[in-house]
Amino acid sequence: MKELLIINSRGDEKEVGPTDPQSSFPDKKQRGWDFSQADKILYLSRELKDQFEVGQKEATFVVQTEYPNLPIVISLMTDTHYGALNADTRLINEHLDIIRSTPNFFMVHNGDHTDNFNATGKWASGMSEDPLPQQIASRSWASKLKQLDDQGKVIALGFGNHDDFGLNAGQDYHESFLSNFRCPILTSGGLVHIIHGSQKYDLAMTHMYWGTSKLNPTNANKRFMDFEYPDADISFLGHTHQSEGLHFEKGGKDRIACIGGTYKDSDDWARKHGIGGRSGSPGWALAIWPDSRGMMLFQDIEKAEEWIQGAIFLSGG
Repeated sequence: MKELLIINSRGDEKEVGPTDPQSSFPDKKQRGWDFSQADKILYLSRELKDQFEVGQKEATFVVQTEYPNLPIVISLMTDTHYGALNADTRLINEHLDIIRSTPNFFMVHNGDHTDNFNATGKWASGMSEDPLPQQIASRSWASKLKQLDDQGKVIALGFGNHDDFGLNAGQDYHESFLSNFRCPILTSGGLVHIIHGSQKYDLAMTHMYWGTSKLNPTNANKRFMDFEYPDADISFLGHTHQSEGLHFEKGGKDRIACIGGTYKDSDDWARKHGIGGRSGSPGWALAIWPDSRGMMLFQDIEKAEEWIQGAIFLSGG
């Protein structure tokens, strides 16, 4: 509301009142929007992410094999660190050849597929341990696995912290190298229902979990079961390069826990930092039966190969 103000000695008056700030800025841009537009973008972005993402957290594998009435063997492979000078590449290839050429033999992989050191990662100094550019090493490794995947030999592929080293530069390892695989890709771990004959076995796998112990390595496996997948039959971890398997009873049924070791058998970095001078041996394998519940754990994949070959021979196959 305007008021009158005396402006001189003669008593002249002038109307005064609040001024309009906008009058000083006649062409000030006004924003014409509301939060619902932001919501729409977020809705669409979430839908696109879910549709585009290669990863899943739960999957089912129905066994298709030449000898369906016999057990199958599953290689519990992890921490191959392919492309590293201090990884045993010959042993990696020997184990892959066993999986490829042996009937009723399958595999899962629980991460750290390649060494994957790069300049954007936390451990750029590790690049000196890798003679191949990471793109070549990762493509080579994916090509090896794709041959097995095309044979129906790969049950599931997981993730590892080394696989994620490219995230600092915006590269997703699984999208880049594993997106054309038939098998499920567990980009943050998960549960695989393995159906063999009349039996179903639940395999819970992730690269790392809390509860790690130098004295009791499979303690972390049990915590993974307790807090994530209490009904799982098998708990499979990697990351620590420890090698331990345990067949035990819990909740009224037998279970298996395994930390799968590593193919990086010469790790001076671990020795220097007090982690340990002996890497845990790889090559763990799991046998499961089709007609009645039965599981058996092998520490040596070559012994598992001999066993399943013997079973095939005795069956008349």
